[in-house]
Amino acid sequence: MRDPLVTIEHLEVSVSILLVAVAATLHSRKKNIAIKKHPEYRYYLWGLYAKVLGGVFFTLIYLYYYGNGDTVSFYLSAIPLVNVFMEDPMTYLKALFAENTMENRMAYFSPNTGYPLGYIYFDPRTYTLVRIISPLMIIGFKSFLLTTILVAMVSYTGVWRLYRMLVRYYPKLRGKLAIAVLFMPSCIFWGSGILKDTFTFAAMCWYIAALDSIFFLKKDRIPSWIAVILSVLVMVAMKPYIFMAIFPASILWLIYNRVARIRSSLVRLLAIPVGMALLVSISLFTLNSLGDKLDKFSLENALQTTVTTQRDMKRSEQYGSNYFDLGEIEPTWGSVMSKFPAATFAGLYRPSLLESNNVVMLLAALENTWLLLLSIQVLVRTRVWHLITLIRVNPLLQMCYLFAIGYAFMIGITTPNFGALVRFKIPLLPFMLSGLFITSHILDRRRDARGRKGRFSFQDFVNGDPDRPPDRPVRKVNA
Repeated sequence: MRDPLVTIEHLEVSVSILLVAVAATLHSRKKNIAIKKHPEYRYYLWGLYAKVLGGVFFTLIYLYYYGNGDTVSFYLSAIPLVNVFMEDPMTYLKALFAENTMENRMAYFSPNTGYPLGYIYFDPRTYTLVRIISPLMIIGFKSFLLTTILVAMVSYTGVWRLYRMLVRYYPKLRGKLAIAVLFMPSCIFWGSGILKDTFTFAAMCWYIAALDSIFFLKKDRIPSWIAVILSVLVMVAMKPYIFMAIFPASILWLIYNRVARIRSSLVRLLAIPVGMALLVSISLFTLNSLGDKLDKFSLENALQTTVTTQRDMKRSEQYGSNYFDLGEIEPTWGSVMSKFPAATFAGLYRPSLLESNNVVMLLAALENTWLLLLSIQVLVRTRVWHLITLIRVNPLLQMCYLFAIGYAFMIGITTPNFGALVRFKIPLLPFMLSGLFITSHILDRRRDARGRKGRFSFQDFVNGDPDRPPDRPVRKVNA
């Protein structure tokens, strides 16, 4: 245990309790109004409390156990920016959007305001987080604890939107989907503090929910398009590889949702290759267009970045010895893809109980063990073949599994360090678990239908539960 670089004062604790109490009162009113029509709101406050507590626990562990870390560096780098605001709000706005150069660092900051940490300031991806949290730090009076609570509350909006979107398709799974999206321990702990992961995770959730609102609900399109644009900007600015994984999966979801609704089997069969060609074309065009923004994560640099990152994170002198080895990887696609099974398994299910050497790793290992057992159960129940059939006809499951598996491979091949892996993997957990819960639910419906000797078809679940309420109220026509 180290002496903390940042401490929490008694006044901060008192104000934080007051802030949470006020937020709980306001959100409780919202919940009581909404729950009459939307039963899933029974989890609304519990999800918010979990998010806030996750941020508080994260803060306490990093301040008083580790004594340092990226979260502390982000906070210390944001203080000078807040001090600039206190001196001159207009200069603050200039500094907020100024390019990260030595000239601007010296022009906008001074010994009175302090200077952002160099390695944070000169890295555009890390300093993006500083820019985002600085307004929250102004509201939170530069308090680490208050800022963390505000970060947790703001990021919760995206997580809640994703949860409500999934419940709209499968309302009978509201409890299980709450576990998958709102209450997974890793997502609560690593996705609630002052970290890039918190904002990219929330942005990813907003992105999917907003696409659903635009293309399927067909309402609130202007605010939803704004949400899509802002979400993409956040992901690309801080962790572009998340966008590189979620974008093709989301495009597949949008395209195949149209294809799967075609009633004619022949027309649907002809439409599939056209849809796949469109998917590849849109994905390649978009990712190539973002080449400059993606930098080392661009398509042309992805191969070398994969090999370099994998080798870098195995350096035990910097990252510790808590890592796994996939073997030597050469800068060729054949070599990288040969590691697909091992890397994907690692991204989904490691560290294991035998690979845990501290409390954080142990909790992650317990979570991974449960996820592995649930995956095995689904594979056994579907006999694999039914799972393939179900994924083939269900666009939402396609997106969930494609993103989860693709992203697991991406982080598994580049992140052999367990400490980083458990943090990087949080975006895939809601989608993988939701996919497993939805698969089990449809299998239960199949079993019940067969028990009654009734009709059953996987095709009936193309757009969610066949007996779910309609997205828009049916207009009554007077006779």
